[in-house]
Amino acid sequence: MSSFLTTERIQNAFSSDSLMLYAAGFAGLLLVLGLFGLLFSRDRTADRMRAVALELNGNAPDLSKKDEVAPKGWKKALIPEDPSERAQIRFQLAKVGFDGPRVVEVFFLLRLLLAFLPPLLVFGAVGLARAEMLPGLWSDTINTTPPIALLQVVALGTAIGFYGPGYWLKARIKARQEKIRAAFPNALDLVQISVEAGLGFDAAITRVGNELGRVAPEVAYEFLLLQLEIQAGRDREGALFDMADRMGIDEAKSFALVITQSLQFGTSLTHALKSYAIEMRTLRELAAQEKANRLPVQMSGVMSVLMLPALFLITLTPIIIRYMAIF
Repeated sequence: MSSFLTTERIQNAFSSDSLMLYAAGFAGLLLVLGLFGLLFSRDRTADRMRAVALELNGNAPDLSKKDEVAPKGWKKALIPEDPSERAQIRFQLAKVGFDGPRVVEVFFLLRLLLAFLPPLLVFGAVGLARAEMLPGLWSDTINTTPPIALLQVVALGTAIGFYGPGYWLKARIKARQEKIRAAFPNALDLVQISVEAGLGFDAAITRVGNELGRVAPEVAYEFLLLQLEIQAGRDREGALFDMADRMGIDEAKSFALVITQSLQFGTSLTHALKSYAIEMRTLRELAAQEKANRLPVQMSGVMSVLMLPALFLITLTPIIIRYMAIF
């Protein structure tokens, strides 16, 4: 009897209606994954570089800093009303290339949508299973699953959907900062060479930004955006420190400070860049030595974790066997 029921379930699972439902579900999953990859997985550096190129050609004249509109109506329950908190989130989104007047609103709406999606999917699946609109195996699995387990799945999915975008944003910011930190010393050397060759600081920044478009697009974007802000009439000091804040690394802040002090006190910009380039190369060498010196300590921890169990087994196994033979 049980074998007959099992055969009947398998036939129902592979019937034409079930296969159509499987195909529709698989197509929906592919659509969701495709939209997610289109929105979040692709590298937006090329889009930012293209936008900067349009601005250099005069097709995007507005570079002014506009105040963000405060949330109104039902959006107050979703978006923070504190302007400083909204500015911080917008600044973090701008670090990874998401900039616009409604970027904070879109971020919070997307997080809310991802938080509500798991409960809708789970409760919708339970309703379809009880209405016998799902294949036999799916209906049996959902109907035999305890309610507490379904609630745990809902809670876990909601937590991932709500807090996942925040962790994703932090990971993207950290990855971008690592790329900038790796390419910034070479960019600084190119700026120093350009200034020594006779170019002014603004021309050197533009030339280096154009040259680094392929190998280091993050640094190239920041350099070209810096030059755009200066051309739009912004003071060089404020533009430099804003660039350093967007990059998020200490080297960029020191670079902005060196350039600002050199321009304020009238010292030689070439000498200042040369001295700072030497310091950057020294810091890079010290960072490499520090990483190399950390390897023995890290390897000792891994070796201890992997070797100590084997050593305990080799040492204690004869003793355990002897005690078992005695007692």
